[in-house]
Amino acid sequence: MVRVKRRYFVFQFHFNSNPTILIKSSHIHTTFEMIISRLYGDVGIARFTRNLSIIYYNSSTNIAIVRCLRDDKHMLQTAATFISKLVIDQIECSIQTLHVGGTIRQCKKYLINYCIEQLLFMNSQSINQNKITSQIFKKKKKKTNNQQQQQQQLMDIDEDKQLALQKLLADSRIESTSIIVSKNDDDDDGLGKRKRDEE
Repeated sequence: MVRVKRRYFVFQFHFNSNPTILIKSSHIHTTFEMIISRLYGDVGIARFTRNLSIIYYNSSTNIAIVRCLRDDKHMLQTAATFISKLVIDQIECSIQTLHVGGTIRQCKKYLINYCIEQLLFMNSQSINQNKITSQIFKKKKKKTNNQQQQQQQLMDIDEDKQLALQKLLADSRIESTSIIVSKNDDDDDGLGKRKRDEE
């Protein structure tokens, strides 16, 4: 039996404005199918119909894992560059390819490292922003309500992003608590029990 070789893409969607509706993986799937049919016609649709699937999509970080056959990876990447709008509600977007891997495990490991980098970057940005605002307020003692509201909104957005990235990090964590026992260990235990029984 021949093993089917696949490729997994980690895409990040960048929207011009916050989408008014909740975007689902089915919306992304139909968008990819429409672009592939426009670019490659019936042959492209026939190749991608059974093999294209959206494995994972996080609506808060807009990161998706898309699976296709290894031979079709260039077609999928080309189709991703041509996507400018989602089919549903005509939401304008662009797609960035973050990673291409041979297994889902590689993609999950990449997502964990990516989330850690993003969290560290956001933390450093917030520290720098706090330093700058403290210097500004030292010079200007009067605070206006508009500035306070803008700062509060920025802090809320940063907290939401951090929570979303932490959720993604928790979702992508690979379980390593299982204990593997080899047959040799079982046989040794059995022999030891027999010897003890004989004594």
